[in-house]
Amino acid sequence: MSGAARRQEALLRLRRRLTLLAAGLTGAVLLVMALVALSIAEEQLRVSRESAFQSNINAIVAKIQADRIISTEWLAQTEATDRLIIALWDGGAPLRFSGAWTPETGRETLIQRAREEGTVRGVDVDARPLSVIETTSTPPFEVAGDHGDRYLAAVVLIPAHDGWQSLVLLRDMTGAERQVLLLRAAFAGLVVLGVAALLGLCWVLAGRAMAPVEASQRRQAEFVAAASHELRAPLAVIRTSASALRVEPERVNTLTDGIERECARMARLVEDLLSLAGMDAGTWSIRRERVDLDTLLLETAEDFYPIARRKGQTLALEVPDEPLPAVTGDPQRLRQILSVLLDNACSYTPEGGTITLSGTVEGRWACLRTADTGPGIGPEHLPHIFDRFYRADTARTGKGHFGLGLSIARELARLHGGELSVERTTPQGTVFLLRLRL
Repeated sequence: MSGAARRQEALLRLRRRLTLLAAGLTGAVLLVMALVALSIAEEQLRVSRESAFQSNINAIVAKIQADRIISTEWLAQTEATDRLIIALWDGGAPLRFSGAWTPETGRETLIQRAREEGTVRGVDVDARPLSVIETTSTPPFEVAGDHGDRYLAAVVLIPAHDGWQSLVLLRDMTGAERQVLLLRAAFAGLVVLGVAALLGLCWVLAGRAMAPVEASQRRQAEFVAAASHELRAPLAVIRTSASALRVEPERVNTLTDGIERECARMARLVEDLLSLAGMDAGTWSIRRERVDLDTLLLETAEDFYPIARRKGQTLALEVPDEPLPAVTGDPQRLRQILSVLLDNACSYTPEGGTITLSGTVEGRWACLRTADTGPGIGPEHLPHIFDRFYRADTARTGKGHFGLGLSIARELARLHGGELSVERTTPQGTVFLLRLRL
């Protein structure tokens, strides 16, 4: 497996771990919240069922106390409406009523179980109530059937002027239990869907979080490959020249000059690489002092007058009549930015062309521009000109341009709190703009 494949596999494993970790932690929180919500929902259903059952008890007791005669039609209608089982006794004698519907477990079996549980809870349908004024009732309790059916039940003693009456009331809760099961299934489904969606979201977020790492590794690999490629050419020239010295000693001056040029070229490349490495590591710092922009522009232009003259170009310096305000920064680094821009302008401007270095003030910004009359930058190259080792004109390979100057210049501008950009480019020339905060 190649080094790139191993790095990709390691990144994939890391992404999986991040996804599982994030999804696991968030899923645990989601599960706890779902369980709490389910518990609250079930408690509300229970309270609602007991409240409705208590309303049934109150309505039947009120009917019994108000009417001396209870019709079987009313009992049947009441049972059928709320799925109730009503059993009545008058002074211990049962009221014959066969019921309006048939439960899954035998009716008499359920009534007997409710009576027995009521007796355990202190309310016996056969015993005269201790109080001749107040109704005595058990709290609602559950009665289980033989086929998984469940009922809410209560036993009530109702005092009357000539004795007492007893009530055993059951309400079918099988449907309500099914509702609870459906509610639990719905919550489980929502949790599963939530976890699945969470895994997908965490996978995407982990990918986005690792995108800078992947991009950094990719840039590092490209950087090493490009640096190796750039160093290969001067090393080849030096090796060839050194070998030629042994067999052609009469060309010592020419060959030595070539070796010195390539050594200087390598030194410049290594210096640029060290600068970029320092920027990437965050260890590159700049001095902070007052910088006079007029002096900066003048001294930089003087350095490039001979270069422009040698190439048959015109270099013009344009500054306002009033002195430009000072900025805070590193004068050597600012001069390096302008040197990169002027060097590019001199390289791409044809003989007889004009290069202009100018300075203006626009609001709270000092704007330094370099304009040339070269061929401009094609739209396909414009997004990449600040990329490392990128050169729009591949024909210039080996002429001292490594495609690093603009990358370094932009980073230096950012270190100064400014920005470097292409303000305008046409087939008649290009304008670079360096903005520095006053």
